[in-house]
Amino acid sequence: MKIAVIGGTGKMGLAVANQLSRQHEVIIGSRDPARAREAAKGVKGATGSDYEGAARAADVVIVSVPYEAMAPLGALAAAVRGKLVISVVNPLKMEGGILEFRLERGSAAEELAKMLPGSRVATAFNNVPRAFFEREISAPFDILVAADSKQTYEEVANIVRGIKNLRPLYAGPLSQAGVVERITPLVLNLASLNGTGVLTTGFVSRKS
Repeated sequence: MKIAVIGGTGKMGLAVANQLSRQHEVIIGSRDPARAREAAKGVKGATGSDYEGAARAADVVIVSVPYEAMAPLGALAAAVRGKLVISVVNPLKMEGGILEFRLERGSAAEELAKMLPGSRVATAFNNVPRAFFEREISAPFDILVAADSKQTYEEVANIVRGIKNLRPLYAGPLSQAGVVERITPLVLNLASLNGTGVLTTGFVSRKS
């Protein structure tokens, strides 16, 4: 499967791209195609392109851009029509040394769905700290997925299951994406305030 990671030159985007490249053909998407091609050199078998080129070439599109950089993504509506789009966007801000969720209502994923009305938009990987993805995933971890249909959830779940030790869990329709997105600042704040480290705080799967 061809998976485009829009915002794949960022730290989270690159971390996700590296994990996915073990099972899929990855296309790094950036506003600067030269930067995308350079970043792709560090991802097994990956290529680089601008946002539209990556989106058009892919079967599935993952969006991993800063919340404040989402506005231009509306121009991709035609390129991603009929495709699965997975949002990894977390709208965060730092206030007094504490990460806070910056939206009063809704979620980044719901905003993205409005920008891309012809796509199947879901949210996933939001509850995983970037540092977890930057190394071999050796501990079982639950990935919360919000999507408006179980069929869309299953599409996302199959991608999640392709990464060793990750288990997808259905978090409900996209209206629940805000709940999922709010978990990231909670996890990071817990790690920072308690000195536990991001890899020891989160939704860890445990077999009964």
